[in-house]
Amino acid sequence: MKAKRLLCFILIFITVLPIAFTSSASTPYANYFMTTTGKWNLPIPAPYEVSTIIDTANIEGCTALTAPEDIFIDENGKLYITDTGNNRIVVLKPKKSKATSEAEAVINTVNFELDFIIKGDEADATDPSNLKQPKGVFVDDDGTIIVADTGNARLVEFTKYGNFRYSYPTPESELLGSDFSYQPVKVIKDSRGYIYVVSFGETHGVLLLSGDGEFKSYYAANKVSLGWWDALARKLWSRKDRMGTVVTLPYTFNNIYISSDGYVYATTSGNISTSQIRKINSAGSDVLYASKNFQDGALGTQAFLDVTVDSSNNMFIMDNNYGRIYEYDQWGRNLFVFGNNGVGDGQFSDACSMEVDSNGALYVMNRGNGTITVFKSTVFADAVHYANNLYSSGNYDDAYPAWEEVLNQNSYYVLALQAMGEIHHRNEDYTAAMDLFEKAEDATNYSPSFVKARYLVIKEYFSLGLTIIVLLFTALVVYQSVKKKRIKKYGAKEQKKTIFTPTSNFLKKMKRVSTHPIDGFNAIRYEGEGKYKDAFAIMIIYTIFSLLATFSESFIYRNGASLDLVKWGSEISFCLLPWAVACIVNYGVTTIMFGEGRLRDVVIGGAYCHVPLLFTQLPLALLTQVLSSEEKTMYGLAQKIILVWVFILVYLCIVNIHGFTPIVGFVVLILTAVGIAAVTALFMLFVGVASQMFDFFIQFAKELSYLV
Repeated sequence: MKAKRLLCFILIFITVLPIAFTSSASTPYANYFMTTTGKWNLPIPAPYEVSTIIDTANIEGCTALTAPEDIFIDENGKLYITDTGNNRIVVLKPKKSKATSEAEAVINTVNFELDFIIKGDEADATDPSNLKQPKGVFVDDDGTIIVADTGNARLVEFTKYGNFRYSYPTPESELLGSDFSYQPVKVIKDSRGYIYVVSFGETHGVLLLSGDGEFKSYYAANKVSLGWWDALARKLWSRKDRMGTVVTLPYTFNNIYISSDGYVYATTSGNISTSQIRKINSAGSDVLYASKNFQDGALGTQAFLDVTVDSSNNMFIMDNNYGRIYEYDQWGRNLFVFGNNGVGDGQFSDACSMEVDSNGALYVMNRGNGTITVFKSTVFADAVHYANNLYSSGNYDDAYPAWEEVLNQNSYYVLALQAMGEIHHRNEDYTAAMDLFEKAEDATNYSPSFVKARYLVIKEYFSLGLTIIVLLFTALVVYQSVKKKRIKKYGAKEQKKTIFTPTSNFLKKMKRVSTHPIDGFNAIRYEGEGKYKDAFAIMIIYTIFSLLATFSESFIYRNGASLDLVKWGSEISFCLLPWAVACIVNYGVTTIMFGEGRLRDVVIGGAYCHVPLLFTQLPLALLTQVLSSEEKTMYGLAQKIILVWVFILVYLCIVNIHGFTPIVGFVVLILTAVGIAAVTALFMLFVGVASQMFDFFIQFAKELSYLV
């Protein structure tokens, strides 16, 4: 016995030690992947790790940044920083440095050196190079530096050496309106020479200027986001009637970025579900992301403050509220999520801007402490990027083993499973594709492969299946014909009581109530045909069939959800509790309304109202095994017809059990529904209060234990 205990201890130690070591070596920030359905956030190996923390206070010839707002990286790797609090632009250039210690080899804090600083002579108020709270910077291909000099309400241009060149005039146009206030905060320039300016508080869109600063037009304005009440008011009231009410304006842009292929990316903060991130072409039209909701379902309201794109057109967006960085590929599929708010390495106190250099390193500005954190991709991220680039370029033969390598590092990286499934689908290996899509819990992509596989099965076995159906139909016709002739010749056989007779009579009762409800419910109330044992038998069978239906529903019609996630206790409660609550509420309402029905009649009649569901739920669930997502309309229609059938039975049960007129019966039905809703709300309130009380007593007991 002691030897067995010792062996178990050694096994546990061997198992736990690597886990503990891995945990200690993990990053101090979140790393996960958002599935395409948005249902789950799955943990992944860290896609990016901190390689450098840039603190200008440690750079010779420079001082610490104060409330920096923007960064820009040119093709040479130079870093341009808007040091807003110090009214300057700091330009750093990379330098090669040798690590002096093992710790510095992991995080090197000084691998940039000062190139120059753009800062005018503050003592000379007439110096045109004086900057005041600059918030945006952009560098053209020829090295020209354009600064959004917010405090001076202007754009200003400098040479690649930092010498003042030109101050752009304030835009003027009748389109701008009399209340136009020019406060440029972000600026970019396209290959045609047009300048795009985000002006603080401007609701009409981005300002599009010519190369010399002349206003041309508004660009890509956000649409007005109306709530349902505002939309209803616009329909019901005229403009005159709405005068004096709060005017709903479009949300304003807070940042803008232009990629190497000429697309403009813009971010918008606000309580909106779409248009948070926009990819816009030269005509001002949305290309991909306008209808996509980028909010992370696991978090609260987010504030996306910046967007940038790497050389492979992978898009990075920054959430300031939670310190998260989201990476998406060129098709809008999430690759990684990482980051956290905090004060540790790789955490942010107030993330405000980011850029990607030519090597794929990500620079994140931390406004709170005036530092820039540089992330470099890990082996896992490199594997994902490599596989996704091959897949996106159509090189599927090489992409498949590359995705397999990704799965070797993370066996449940959904994007790899989906891509491999798509490759199998293209190669007409539909069974393998379906298997991978099922592992990825991706019912959307599973369905087309299922349709193709179903077609091949039908094509192969169509003749055999048709022959079997014809033979069975012929046998049935012959049997019915022989049976009729026999009855005509010898008369009908006398039915004898057998062990199956009670079951047969029970089924006849259910058929009578469901097909002739008026006679059936009258028989329950006035002829004594209703039995408690029948009601409980119906509900038990209904519960069993409901559970079987849940188990039998196809992967497509479960929307990819695993059966392991089904809470069978809740499923049983959902079958029985509504019946019990509805019976009690209805009896209470009908007692007040002087109904004739007894509680037993209500209970038994309510059970019989489940008969249509009892006989149709399981067959419909089994039918989903041969239906694709395209046939969901027919499936939904069948369910609606059954629910209408049940609704009619409930209504006729109330009318005939209690002896109400049709109008009174309808009123009682509405009151019953309201009563059920009230009971449900009270129950939820009770559960919430009870849960809080339970937590209170647990915490109170802990406090007492500390005192003892």
